[in-house]
Amino acid sequence: MISLSSRALQVFVAIVDAGSFAGAARRLGIAQPSISAHVQSLERETGARLFERTSGRQASLTEAGRSLLVHARDQLERNARLEQELAGGAETGQASVAFACQRSLALTILRAPIADYARTRRDTRLSLRIAFQEEVMAAVRMGATDLGCLISNEEPEDIPSLIIGRQRFVVFAAPDHPLAGRKRIPPRDLSDHDFIGPVASSLFGRTQKKLLAGIGVERMRIIAEGTEFSLVRDLAAAGLGLGCSLHASVEPDLAAGRLSLIDLDGPPLYLDVRLLMNPQRRLAKPVREFTDFLREAFAAAG
Repeated sequence: MISLSSRALQVFVAIVDAGSFAGAARRLGIAQPSISAHVQSLERETGARLFERTSGRQASLTEAGRSLLVHARDQLERNARLEQELAGGAETGQASVAFACQRSLALTILRAPIADYARTRRDTRLSLRIAFQEEVMAAVRMGATDLGCLISNEEPEDIPSLIIGRQRFVVFAAPDHPLAGRKRIPPRDLSDHDFIGPVASSLFGRTQKKLLAGIGVERMRIIAEGTEFSLVRDLAAAGLGLGCSLHASVEPDLAAGRLSLIDLDGPPLYLDVRLLMNPQRRLAKPVREFTDFLREAFAAAG
């Protein structure tokens, strides 16, 4: 009888969602050899090759891999639901909301509203997970959370989403950067300068590249990248290159004169704030109320 561990299935799904073994290692915070070991364990247990062995970096599923993916998502979702029921308020009857939020939102515009919700709704237990875009999507898809919130101008595949707001997207640099202080800079001029950015293969990295390409930035010469925005901000402030983020993320640094906005010629850039809902989970009343709360919070923020 085949017996597959939940951890191995989590690794397998992470590889598929991230698109590569390296991407899964970054997402899960473990070494790449551990990723490979889990895959080898699954292949021994199933007796089938799960990924095509190619020289490229993309992880392509075999037919057996595609079949296992269906089972893996279903099994992980059921495990997550069981954990939530066992750890939730079933014994006390307490209402609960499990919420996964992209850190650039949770630590800026949603920071005060979430605290206010927790303070005023003591009858509802709020379980908050701050994560990267990929992790938010995975948590919703696998049923580990009731709702997810992230920034994206594209609707996630196979996950229903609702646009609840917009956030301005900006380019910034150290005050002594050659572009700082100039007015109405043609976007194509950014291609002549170095960038510090998120990991290029990450969802936010691809979102950033696509958004800038849409206004004429033909290429981004990235000289450093990191998973934490604080690193991107600090390297930009040190003069290493241009950075990009939500305006809310750099607002304190702009006010303190640590960073300067790059004034691009054209309309402001925006990213949609999306609320993700698991298609296999019925939204309970506390979850619907929290959804309304988030919509009102963004409406109030303008």
